[in-house]
Amino acid sequence: MARTRNSNGRPNSGKSKNKPKGKTKGKLAEKSKAPAKSNRGPRKADKKSGSSGKSAPVESGRQEGLSETREELLRRLANVWFVVLFLAIFGLIVLMAWPFITSIIFALILAGAFYPLMRYLVDRRGWGRTAGALAVSAIIVLAVFLPVVYIVVRLAQEIGYAYKDLSTVVTTDSVNDFFFGSGYGAVAGRQIFDFLNLEYNREEIQRIVLDFAGSMTNWAYERVSGIISKALYLLLDVVIMLAVIFGILQQAPRLRDFLFKLSPLPEEDERLIINRFNQMNYVTLVCNGVGGVLQGTLAGIAFWFLGFKAVLLWTVIMSVLAFIPLVGISFVYVPASIFLLVTGNYVAAGVLFVYCTLVSVVTENWFKPIFMGSQVSINSLLVFLSIIGGMAVFGTAGIFYGPLIIIIFLTFVELYHKRYEKNLSS
Repeated sequence: MARTRNSNGRPNSGKSKNKPKGKTKGKLAEKSKAPAKSNRGPRKADKKSGSSGKSAPVESGRQEGLSETREELLRRLANVWFVVLFLAIFGLIVLMAWPFITSIIFALILAGAFYPLMRYLVDRRGWGRTAGALAVSAIIVLAVFLPVVYIVVRLAQEIGYAYKDLSTVVTTDSVNDFFFGSGYGAVAGRQIFDFLNLEYNREEIQRIVLDFAGSMTNWAYERVSGIISKALYLLLDVVIMLAVIFGILQQAPRLRDFLFKLSPLPEEDERLIINRFNQMNYVTLVCNGVGGVLQGTLAGIAFWFLGFKAVLLWTVIMSVLAFIPLVGISFVYVPASIFLLVTGNYVAAGVLFVYCTLVSVVTENWFKPIFMGSQVSINSLLVFLSIIGGMAVFGTAGIFYGPLIIIIFLTFVELYHKRYEKNLSS
């Protein structure tokens, strides 16, 4: 086999021949693989960078959503916590004011009733609010509180004699003469007792008359005695009432603006509610008060003329009862007329009944409508029911509370039909 020679003239072996070829192939393979690796590397990097570029906005959006949710939760929690604290503080204020709530309410009623006088002094006479508030408060003391104190003291002196007078006048002889004589009283009494299935005898009739008279005098005596025994507390209530009246009259514009900002209702509706409240105060306290004093005084003159004892007591009772429409002073003069019938004074009984009925009818149907004018128009039966219901719930103060609650309710009904009916029904 012939050996080949290389370029230097040296013979080449077969092994040496294949080695350079293998090395060359390996180097070429390494060279060919190297660029492939280098090309794949950037492609993978590009894919990673692309995926990370897409996930970055998603992560930031999630973080923003979580932060917004967290802020919303904190905002809601702050609102709830504020409402809880506000209601707690408001409850504490109500708890502190509750022992004097009656004085505060009556102060609102008196301030609302006398506020037209305050407005007259400030707007037309040019008085300052402090001077006007002092003047109106002094007028309230002179026109309301001092007469009430005087009447209470006098009533305490006269109530004790009322039951004694009744028990001495309503004797066995007078009862026998009226119910068991030959007059109309005996005939009517038998028919009434037969209808009621009651036994018609002297003892039963005398017991009924004395029980009725005794219950009326005892009721009045208990009320006046309670007032006198609580004189110190009443004095404190009067001081608080006067302080609240002065504060309301002096700071009325600021208080009104404060309440308007606090209430979510439109300002027009709030003004309507306050105006109706003040108008009803004027009607209840001033108009009914003047009408009640007029009825009580005129009826009291008749009582004095006919020889009744404790005239001041019956005059005050009739003045208070005159606040109740439809019945009013008939609670007093009808039993008094029956009393005169029992004692045999038939003419006096008829005169008292007719006279007091005319006084009541004329005052209720002529004087009060003219005096009230166009302040508030409300049905007399509704006023009567509101007063009776108010007295059943709030006691004597219900004479004032009942009509106020009714007029505010009617005002809200008017606002509902005028403004809120369409919104609530849709």
